[in-house]
Amino acid sequence: MENDEHRDRIEQARQELNRLALEYGVQDLRVLRQSVKLDALLNEYTDCLTDKDDMPY
Repeated sequence: MENDEHRDRIEQARQELNRLALEYGVQDLRVLRQSVKLDALLNEYTDCLTDKDDMPY
């Protein structure tokens, strides 16, 4: 997956997290689940960046 696609998915997940938090409050289970999804996307993106840094030139 390309970096731009990662960033787009992260931004969409962030916006959904904000929407859910405003609608249901930050302690709602739906907000927690969305936060976990966002964390996973961020970790995946970081892993991809780290993998590229490890490649020899």
